[in-house]
Amino acid sequence: MPSSSNDPSLPHLPVHAPTLGFLLREAYGRLQKRVYDAVAAAGHSDIRPMHSPVLRHLPPEGGRVSDLARKTGLAKQSVAYVVEDLIALGYLRTEPDPEDGRARRLRYTARGHRLLEALVSASREAEAALASVLGKDRLTSLRDMLEEALSEAPQLLQGHAAPPMPRTAHAPTVASGAPKARLR
Repeated sequence: MPSSSNDPSLPHLPVHAPTLGFLLREAYGRLQKRVYDAVAAAGHSDIRPMHSPVLRHLPPEGGRVSDLARKTGLAKQSVAYVVEDLIALGYLRTEPDPEDGRARRLRYTARGHRLLEALVSASREAEAALASVLGKDRLTSLRDMLEEALSEAPQLLQGHAAPPMPRTAHAPTVASGAPKARLR
């Protein structure tokens, strides 16, 4: 059987030229592993990367699940699932929202505040380790460029809606020519 790399119908992609997205993801993944290993060593071995969106976006004074969903871009149900886990682990608690009697407000527990301190400390240590490789000035430049790209040109970094798919198949019809009902 011939090798798929010789298949002329496959796109020819550069094998040794990683994309910027790949490099950013790899760097983030390595920083994240270092941070979560340090956080586990600081007594929070039950914290996982799945908790990141909530921990990254919930301010120290707390907030609402709906606000977290909007900030993270995740479905409210997904955020609620992570929040429930953090509550069960003792990092968060809920209380009535004083601004809206129907809503619940998330608050960090004392354990949650210790976790935030451990996360910030581990993040600083990871950045210091990266600075030892890149140099402080280059790391500062990298941070500045990423912050500028995220704040000055957010539309350039947001995904675009995919164009509508062309309709190539039609609904089957019955003898009368009326379309058949589709099962949902």
